[in-house]
Amino acid sequence: MAVLALAGCSPPPQAPSPRLDPARVARIIYVCEDERTVQALYPDRKTAQVKLDGEMHQMTLTVSGGGARYVGDGLQWWTKGDEAMLAPLRTGEEIAGSPGVRCVPPARAPVEWAEPGAPGGLPDDRTPPDERLARPGSAQAAYTVVETYYALLETGRTADAAKLRTDGVEEDLKPYATLSANIGAAGRVRAAAGALQVEAPVVLYGRLASDGRKFFRSGKVTLTRAGDAPGLTPGQQMWRIAKIDLEP
Repeated sequence: MAVLALAGCSPPPQAPSPRLDPARVARIIYVCEDERTVQALYPDRKTAQVKLDGEMHQMTLTVSGGGARYVGDGLQWWTKGDEAMLAPLRTGEEIAGSPGVRCVPPARAPVEWAEPGAPGGLPDDRTPPDERLARPGSAQAAYTVVETYYALLETGRTADAAKLRTDGVEEDLKPYATLSANIGAAGRVRAAAGALQVEAPVVLYGRLASDGRKFFRSGKVTLTRAGDAPGLTPGQQMWRIAKIDLEP
């Protein structure tokens, strides 16, 4: 555990330096333009501990024209608002001559979706989703349910999304700083235990809240509805998500 030295009057020689209370230390995660992630801790108003590539760098606040500029271990860490610039500090430099890279919170760092057939993308089956108005109970209607489900999750509306599931369970979004989805065309509708069932491929991508890293998870969504019979109501014809299988 890091130790924070007291400023001001010197304590008696036998008095140990107080230990840093993790609960009172601001820890902020950033994602830089070069895809490196930074964890910055600010124990007090004059120091910063910047973790980069697995190494912790001790830095000290110094003069700046705006924001807060920290230097140490051959690096310059300059924060302004919720953004920062990370730059190398060469020998003899008081201010980094290199502009460095811009770093932002994970929720503002973009993640590009992968093309079908590419690593992290949907299966390349050359079957694009049909964007026409879906007929109730059709495979296209099932695709629309999955599309709506993940659109609700992307905006944090977990309770509304849960209504589209057979179990009514709300997704836990705490692990994600951002979450997006690519959905493929639903497959063939088939009978299963007196009901109808269909599957749609899906890829989830975004950034983790824990460290800002990108993630891609692929799998499939299984939907069910009542079997075709005369007199079914629109509600009975509606697809609902029965299961979501994603790779770890």
